[in-house]
Amino acid sequence: MMEKIELILPKAHQKVQITPAMQREMDDVQRELLDKGNRLDEGKIHVIISKGFYKHDKKMMTIATVIVNKTNQDINTLKMTLKFGLRDNVKAQFAPMNAMLDEEFLGLLKNNQAFILHINVPVKDVGEGDHVFEPRDIVGQIDNVEYFIQH
Repeated sequence: MMEKIELILPKAHQKVQITPAMQREMDDVQRELLDKGNRLDEGKIHVIISKGFYKHDKKMMTIATVIVNKTNQDINTLKMTLKFGLRDNVKAQFAPMNAMLDEEFLGLLKNNQAFILHINVPVKDVGEGDHVFEPRDIVGQIDNVEYFIQH
């Protein structure tokens, strides 16, 4: 019997007023996690890309991700380097992003819990206008992952 993955709000977002759009996103993500969560390998952190919102005038892509804790332990600190790209556009350049999520931001992320993280990534040569990219359009990798309980 696989444990289901629970979507939570990180500590930094627990006081935020949830808008209908945020609630819709959370409902969609929770549904996806119920559907696909049991396919995620144990013993690691997973970063699932859910959408990319490109703003041409800002040369910025906001990538909506879901961070899933499948480490078999509870954590309150997560560090990682995220690198993104576009599957069908090798010219597109994304700045590598170093994420340092500490206890102030994260609170406690238990095993089999997940949260939504929107990452604003400076980009070049993505396209000529604003565009919404689907998960299949975006490739990503995570490196230098460290997670722990900081006391």
